[in-house]
Amino acid sequence: MTASSDPRLEKEKHIRYWQRCRDTYLPTPYTSGDSTRLMWACFIFSALDLLSVPLEARERARIRTWVLSLQHPDGGFCGSPNHAYQGQDAHRGEPNIAATFFALILLAMAPEEGAERSAFAGVRRGRLLRWLRKLQREDGSFGQNLWEGRPVGGSDTRHSYLASSIRWMLRGDVSSPDGDAAWVEDVDVDSLVRHIRLGQTYDGGVAELDSHESHAGYAYCGVAALYMLDRPLVSSSESDKDGSHSAIAQGIRDREGLLRFLAGRQFTYLAKEEEEDDADAEDLVEARIGSLSLEESCRHVGFNGRWNKKTDTCYCWWVAGTLAMLGTPFPVNIAPSRRYLLEITQHRIGGFGKVAGAPPDIYHAYLGLAALATMDGGDEDLKEFDAGLCCSRDTTRKIEMARDGLVEGIRGKKGGGESWVDDGFWSSG
Repeated sequence: MTASSDPRLEKEKHIRYWQRCRDTYLPTPYTSGDSTRLMWACFIFSALDLLSVPLEARERARIRTWVLSLQHPDGGFCGSPNHAYQGQDAHRGEPNIAATFFALILLAMAPEEGAERSAFAGVRRGRLLRWLRKLQREDGSFGQNLWEGRPVGGSDTRHSYLASSIRWMLRGDVSSPDGDAAWVEDVDVDSLVRHIRLGQTYDGGVAELDSHESHAGYAYCGVAALYMLDRPLVSSSESDKDGSHSAIAQGIRDREGLLRFLAGRQFTYLAKEEEEDDADAEDLVEARIGSLSLEESCRHVGFNGRWNKKTDTCYCWWVAGTLAMLGTPFPVNIAPSRRYLLEITQHRIGGFGKVAGAPPDIYHAYLGLAALATMDGGDEDLKEFDAGLCCSRDTTRKIEMARDGLVEGIRGKKGGGESWVDDGFWSSG
């Protein structure tokens, strides 16, 4: 915990900021992000959860109705009502992997009171997992969505992370009526691990491919994908005890190099130099790199995502979250990093801006909270945080209960006078 003289999270201001985001129309710039509306909703409600603001019964019902309305009949979720499946005679919306990830977290956060085990009721589990399998390419990477039956979109680790997380949230340990444990095709875990392993670059960082530029965001997604593969599919399972055969051990070929890369993302925040720089430019002038200091006496330490870039609130999270999953003492300056967030980018109306002087936005406001909840044991004003799923541990517990309830429902219907249906539901037989 920080000393009393250190800056504090303005919790009440943050709560009011997130309540405004929840209750009113978002500013015009968010219009271009309509296809990612599920992401905005997930960040808003996750932030309120992290700040210990409970959902009312009416909110739970509205969230569930809205999210399930975005489910595609062939599996997966669409990003917003304007991109949802509208039937055979209208535009056929396509589900995408990011929307599906956020949809499942939202559903887990909004069960009916006392009905956490039924939070995934209505999710077409079988079809969703088969759709997820189709998104994987032969090289182990995942696409964003299907187009004419083939995965399209980048091959980067963001999609690998989302796929690994969706798999963990839904798969569980369940066998089919005829005893075939693989009743729903699983993704090719080995090729997924190999794909991520090939993304580590010469400088220790992670990129889409080892010939591309490394990036802290890619590093988080690559490590998180492996981390979720290592997480038991059922809460009672035991993981690899010595870690030698874990996905992280197999997928990160140069652990020390990765740690050096992450440590290299921090540098002293220089207010005067930032002010003199072009406000729209993200690159630092090469000559200034040598003047950056990591001395213990520095007041503020920020993080960037790539070499020769400015500090940015979100990279405090991408670096801190990755280090938390690697399970090593943070090779970064925690106290000045917290001060950077709380004194430089925390906004007077609540939320966090991208950089000093920037207005708060949903993306950076949520990841600023995530960073504070993760760094050095967390923040007393925030719930405990799950670095793998980027949500509170309370939400993770609800996800586990929802998955277990779904799996128990599958087991309970076998031999109960009802017939097995392809999408994971049953009909009277």
